Amino acid sequence: MIKLLQRINALPMRWKLAVWFSSLIIVLFVVYNGAQYFVLDRWALGQEEQQLLKSADEMEGYFASGKKLDDPESKRFLEKVNDSYQFIRILDEKGTPLLTISEGLPPEWVPPETSVKREVMSEWHEEDHLLVLRSPFRARNARGTIEIVRNLENYERLGHVLFAVMACGGLFGIAMGAAASILMAGQFTKPISRLARTMENIKQHGLSERVEISDTRNEMSMLGQVFNEMMDRLETSFRQQKQFVEDASHELRTPIAIIEGHLALLKRWGKKDASVLDESLDASLQELSRLKGLTQELLALTKAESLPVSRSFAPFGPSPCIGKIVDDFRVIHPDFLFESDIRIDSGDKLAVSEDHFKQILLIILDNAVKYSGESRVVRVNCFAEGQDRIALEVADYGIGIPKSEIPRVFDRFYRVDKARTRFRGGSGLGLSIAKRIVDSYGGNISIISKENKGTIVTVSFPRPQQEKENHT
Repeated sequence: MIKLLQRINALPMRWKLAVWFSSLIIVLFVVYNGAQYFVLDRWALGQEEQQLLKSADEMEGYFASGKKLDDPESKRFLEKVNDSYQFIRILDEKGTPLLTISEGLPPEWVPPETSVKREVMSEWHEEDHLLVLRSPFRARNARGTIEIVRNLENYERLGHVLFAVMACGGLFGIAMGAAASILMAGQFTKPISRLARTMENIKQHGLSERVEISDTRNEMSMLGQVFNEMMDRLETSFRQQKQFVEDASHELRTPIAIIEGHLALLKRWGKKDASVLDESLDASLQELSRLKGLTQELLALTKAESLPVSRSFAPFGPSPCIGKIVDDFRVIHPDFLFESDIRIDSGDKLAVSEDHFKQILLIILDNAVKYSGESRVVRVNCFAEGQDRIALEVADYGIGIPKSEIPRVFDRFYRVDKARTRFRGGSGLGLSIAKRIVDSYGGNISIISKENKGTIVTVSFPRPQQEKENHT
């Protein structure tokens, strides 16, 4: 038995399921047919017993009315009551047969036996099954025992036919159930096989393979959909990681190469030439500053990507924060015009950390200044967005972004025009950092831009839960 179970467990899942389903169907058919056969068999045997009891009641009633046993009319009555394959025998108190009526059943098959109470029993004579009833009786001129013995040949024949029909029906049902089990197991394991083949193709051909999803809305279809979504995210992550490594290598290689070149120049000529020394030191310090800024932005991006879902922070009112940062930018960039329009109440608050909100606003304003072009006008608006959110909008009227490039501006190190942006500074990490911080607080960030017309960056954050309830 153990070896059989081990062999079944070693089968492929499809055949394993088919074997277990078929075994379950076989057990169910055997139990059901066995119970049905047992019930019908007991019912048929009960009908035979009822027939004997009815005959015994008729005879006892007949003799209780004062009829004599040796009367010819009594014999005719017993012949009428008797059935085929049955005999009736009347015994005196000592067990001596007084009258015997037989119809196709030899009386010597059952020895005579008296009884003081009515009883029904089952006996066998060789291969013949007999049903025997013994009951005490009293006639006008005699008393003793009535014996009725019935051959259950018809009952046995009916049982054999019933068993054959149930066996054939059961075998047919088992065969159909096994075939259905194989089909069902095949249908059940088909999505799993498809998923396994897709995984094998991914291992051989890369992350672009996807599992084929059927139109059915069942668990296996949902599993395939979740797998495809996971592969989409994984492929995007690998692509971004590759792009990140390439861009980071490119960004880091340039300042390192410049510093290396100037150090080599200093080693050869800078010790004796003061102008070369000053120029090389200035250039190296400038590149070191760029390298330091790039490193800090990479660290900021890493922190933004690893922000925990639940943080303890105090909700704050954004109005004073926005006003102070705009004033700071007016001081830093006196040649720019900064317009602000704050259309929220002083008591309105945001469900976000104040430090992270400042970081986001600084990133967006810094980009607006860098790419404002000749207009040198930046507009900052803050307003309620529905009852449960507050939006921050920063607009410039500069060089803008091509429509095809907008979906990629949040990628790490991505810059629309690297040739034009190098002299403006920056590494292409600012918006990527801002988006990850916004996403971590359940906010939204979006960009609307037209080339040579300007760009509008909109950020919205949820209100604190208590403030939402007050606004509803």
